Formats: sequence, structure tokens, C-alpha cells
Amino acid sequence: FCCSRCCFMVMASSRVGALRYVACLSWALVVGMSVTVQMCCTVALNGKAPKGSQPYNAFYISNISVVLGGLMLVPQSVCCSKEPCKKPAKWWSVFGGLCSLPAFASIPAGQLCGIQRVLLAQLLGMLSTAFVFDLRRGSLKLKEIWRLGGFGLVALGVTIENLSSSSSPGERNPVLATVLLAVVFLSGCGFALQAKCTSRLARDVGTTFRATAFNALVNCLASLPIDAVICWGLGKPAVLSWVDWPLWLFVGFQSAFYTGSLAQLPQLLGYTASYLILLVGKLASSTATDAYGVTGLTVPLDWLRCLCLALVLAGTALFSWSGKSQRPGEAAREDSCCSLHPSFAAPEPINECDGQRSALRVEGAGQS
Repeated sequence: FCCSRCCFMVMASSRVGALRYVACLSWALVVGMSVTVQMCCTVALNGKAPKGSQPYNAFYISNISVVLGGLMLVPQSVCCSKEPCKKPAKWWSVFGGLCSLPAFASIPAGQLCGIQRVLLAQLLGMLSTAFVFDLRRGSLKLKEIWRLGGFGLVALGVTIENLSSSSSPGERNPVLATVLLAVVFLSGCGFALQAKCTSRLARDVGTTFRATAFNALVNCLASLPIDAVICWGLGKPAVLSWVDWPLWLFVGFQSAFYTGSLAQLPQLLGYTASYLILLVGKLASSTATDAYGVTGLTVPLDWLRCLCLALVLAGTALFSWSGKSQRPGEAAREDSCCSLHPSFAAPEPINECDGQRSALRVEGAGQS
């Protein structure tokens, strides 16, 4: 009887653990899908502007989205954290918000090229920056063939996707699409650099939420002069409507939801698993979005696009793999590309009372 009871308790515990893991996987998938939905919302908001003003209006939308996301992080930054806040030790850490300025290009690029090509170009930019950082630090060795091959697979998948799309009859403006995707690639590099600044700043101000909110403030202040030039210098005022408040609400909520989730998911799933599940959610949802033409451009799902997705996922997994299994709750590897998103750069502690030393022991993602 005692043995049966013990076996039943073990089975029940295993079942609860399995259900919890499945719930965390579902959570990560939803977080990844929210990125695609957020991009669809910004594309829809930008579509309200006249054709000639849409590239300029995209900059306004990008700036407002960052501000809304920062505002939604303020309560968590001020009221829900007991970590001490001190003066930044590195002057460059306060300029992380500048690195995300090119991100506005993802909006017109999404309208012209589809969501998935934008996400792939941004991913390639992040991994390219990680590749350079790893080589510079010496954490990437030439004998790590799997990581070099993983980066090559991602580059190959993105190249095939863009070549096949640019040669298709439905491509509306190949030259403009190439320029916009190049800027999106630079925005991916900027996110990786911002992660370095966010990680360093989080160690000084106490939490990732505070550092991310501060980045939003810097981005807003840096954008104001550019907004003034676009509005009064070029005569392209912002095209906004109160009718679109549900879209704006979701755009701001998604930023806070993404940042908060990425502060918790790595502790539950591990960093590499979290990043890969998020990527699956983004690519799967963007594939469906393009196939149904949600943004106005229909990109059918064929065998070549499936091949590109398989190459990108396999390459990202290889590039992220360190050769050692990582259990949930462990600190992120310094050379892990999954920490390239600012929210992954300096994870929150499970118990904030444990203090800043245990919460922010991870090196800056940019330094990886």
C-alpha cells in the first residue's frame, strides 16, 4: 500500500510538472505570436496615411509605440521593485534607446515585403552582431563547427527567401524592398547593441524593467527633433485617429507583455529553449499572416518557403547551442545569442529580495 501510494504521488508530481512545462511552452509561443500581431497592428495604423506619407508616418508610429511600451513598464519599475537605483557606471549604457531608432523601417517593409521577410532580416542582423561579438571576445572558436554552420544556415535561409520573393511576379518594388530590408537588418544589429546597453544599465538601476523604460525615454527624446523636421520641415504631419485606440492599446501592452514574459520564461524553460520557442511562434504566425494577406500582401506557403523556415530554425538552434545542456533557472551563457534581445540581457530574479548581485550576474548580451 505504501509503495502504491508513493508511486501515485510520483506520477501525480510528474504529471503536474509536465503540465506546467506545456503551459510554459504555450506561453512562449503566445509571446512569439504577439510580435507578429503587433507588427500587423502597426502596419494597419500606417495604412491610414496617404501613400506618399506612409514612410514618414511609420516613424511617428514607431516612436509612439516605444513611448506606450515604456509607460506601461513604469508601474512595474517604480512600485513593484525594491532593488536600489544608482548612477550608471558606464556612460554608454544610457544610450540604448538610440539603437532602436532604425526599427521604424519594419513597418513599411512589412507592408511591401510581408511580415516574415522582415522578421528574418532582423534575425540575421541580430545573429550577425552576435557573431562579431563572439569572435571579438573569443567565446566563439573556429573549431565550433556547429555554431559556424548554424549561422551559415540562417544566412542561407534568409537569402533564399529574399531571392525567391524578389524574383516573383508579385514583387511591387524590388529596389525599395531591398533598401527597407537593409535598414531592417541594421535595426536587428541595433537591438543587439541595445541589449548590451540594457544589460549594463540594469545592473546600475536595479531591474530590466527600469532599464527598458529608460531606453524608451531616451528613444523618445532622440526622436522629437526628427519628428519636428518631418512635420514642419518636410510638411508630413502624423496621421492619427482616436478610432484606432484599441490598436494603440495592444501595441503598448505587447511591449510590456513581451518584456515581462522574457524576464520570467528563461527561468522556467532555459534561455535557449525560450528563444527557440519564441522564434517558432514568430515564424509560424508570420507565415500564416502572409499566406492570408493580412497586411495587404499575400505570400503563398510553398515548399521553398518551408525549406527556408527549416534552415532558419535549424541554424538558430545550432548557433544557440553551447554544446552543454542548460537547465531552467540557470544563468544565461555569456555567448548565448538568445540574450540578444534587451529583455533577455539581464533577467529578473525569482525573488527580488535576493538582491541585485544574484539578479544581474549575467554579462551584457552585447559583450557576448
